[in-house]
Amino acid sequence: MQGPKSPEITADGTVIFRLKAPEATTVAVSGSWQKNWRPNVTPPLAMTKEDDGIWKLTLNGLKPEMWNYYFVVDGVSMPDPGNVNSLRSEMNFFIIPGPGSALYREADVPHGTVHQIWYPSPILNMAARRMYVYTPAGYELGQQRYPVLYLLHGSGGTEESWVNNGRASEIFDNLIAAGKAKPMIVVMTNGNWNQIAAPGITQQTEMSSGADGSTADRAGMSNSMKVSSSIVADVVPFVDRSFRTIADRDHRAIAGLSMGGAQTLYAGLNHLDQFSYVASFSGALIMFPGASRAVLDSANAPMMSSGAMPELAGASALSVDFPNLNSSVNQKLRLLYLSCGEDDRLLTANKQFMDWLTSQGINYKKFLLPGYAHEWPFWRISLSDLLPQLFK
Repeated sequence: MQGPKSPEITADGTVIFRLKAPEATTVAVSGSWQKNWRPNVTPPLAMTKEDDGIWKLTLNGLKPEMWNYYFVVDGVSMPDPGNVNSLRSEMNFFIIPGPGSALYREADVPHGTVHQIWYPSPILNMAARRMYVYTPAGYELGQQRYPVLYLLHGSGGTEESWVNNGRASEIFDNLIAAGKAKPMIVVMTNGNWNQIAAPGITQQTEMSSGADGSTADRAGMSNSMKVSSSIVADVVPFVDRSFRTIADRDHRAIAGLSMGGAQTLYAGLNHLDQFSYVASFSGALIMFPGASRAVLDSANAPMMSSGAMPELAGASALSVDFPNLNSSVNQKLRLLYLSCGEDDRLLTANKQFMDWLTSQGINYKKFLLPGYAHEWPFWRISLSDLLPQLFK
């Protein structure tokens, strides 16, 4: 730890940022508490220089939550050298204590283990890919078998995302210790079809981002759904061979956020012989193969190039993506869970999908929350809400 204490969090929740930069002309801080925050896009908040060369900014009224931030010094982004809590994205984080963030903090409870595992993926033509696997406290010393949750990240994320940004292992530990969630194995694999592992782990071609209607983007969106096939054909059999799982559909769940939500629904709802619990958080449903083709071939393509999110193409495209989905699946689905923040740009598409499910006579549970957009605070809440409903 270098420099002055930063951030300082007082007993009343006040947050004080500090950075010693006596030669700097301007210093600012950009953080996830800003409305509709987008890193490197949302204008940062100016800090004030004091006589000792330390720049300072005080924030009041932040609710209990995990918040991400970074400094901008003379136009250059940098992490806070005074904060040892950092993320791979060269940001820092802090947690305001309180009931709303209690599950995200390490507590004095039995802790599970997060393993880094390499597995073969013939579907993606890779000899080895990396995934994270959480095993609950006591796994190493016992012989018990456990249900399994497959948990997928969103676009721009990796197999590390749910552990680092999602505080998933803390959530698992705390809910299991409280008796609110069943002890379970949780598998977090890389959802980018052309990545072996998170950036920097190996030399590899990186995933392109965005959705602009180009030929490359069409291929990228289509290839992203290959991960759904890989989970079913590569990951599930490997996990059942390598860990003490209860290897049947009644003890197998799949969930994901954004891109991972689309991959989850495509894998889970087309393979109900494998999964009985299926959950999507803020699903990027335009990535369904039929839906993406219809959307990108339509007048929506220019809209996508401007960064806007189109609606789904309609029931005909969804029927192509889910040809066997009708009311008969209610006998197999123990839970179909769909969540979305009411300020999320993907809300319209998610509501369209819910309406289509209703038209097909398919039961589902929805979780819509006002005041949340496409952001980690909502996905942590969704995970915390989902876990107690699994494997009942």
